[in-house]
Parts: sequence; C-alpha cells; structure tokens
Amino acid sequence: MSAALIVRGAGLGAVFLPVMASAYIGLSSKQIPHASSTTRIMQQIGGAFGVSVIAIILQNELNSVLSHDPAAMAVAFDHTFIWSIAFATLALIPAAFLPRIKR
Repeated sequence: MSAALIVRGAGLGAVFLPVMASAYIGLSSKQIPHASSTTRIMQQIGGAFGVSVIAIILQNELNSVLSHDPAAMAVAFDHTFIWSIAFATLALIPAAFLPRIKR
C-alpha cells in the first residue's frame, strides 16, 4: 500500500502544476491576481469536499461492520481506498482536455 500511495502522490504532484498553469492561459496581467485567489479558494473547497466524501464512505463502510473484528475493519478501509482510487481515475477525464503547449 505504501508503494501505491507514493505513486499516487507523485502522480498528483505531476498533474497539479499543469492544471494550475492552464488556469492562467489567456489572462491579462490584471486578471492574474483574481485567478490566483480563485484557484486557491477552489482548491481549498474541493479538497475539503473530497475529504468529507471519503470520510462519509469510510463511516458507512465501518457502520456496515457488525463487529469490531480487525479483518472486517480492514476490508472497510480497503473499500474506501478503492473509492479513492476510482475518484482519482475519474479525474483523468478532465485532465485529458487540458490545453497542450505546442513546441
């Protein structure tokens, strides 16, 4: 699981910069400060929303476990981690439409 988290973290870090850079394409120098604050606000709101969705999924999974059996609880965490991977995979769809720089 550590290797998967390292790869996922590296992938998110590699995608983060192009997404942020594409937010400023075509803006005038007067619009950049507004775009900067807007993108930061959206990051904060999106991050909080994403964490709360994953927390709700985990809570539902843990509520479905009738006992405090460690193996059953591990399965609940596994299911939640799979949802997290699914959401990250879904993010590839809009990432495919990011503007490309022609060299």
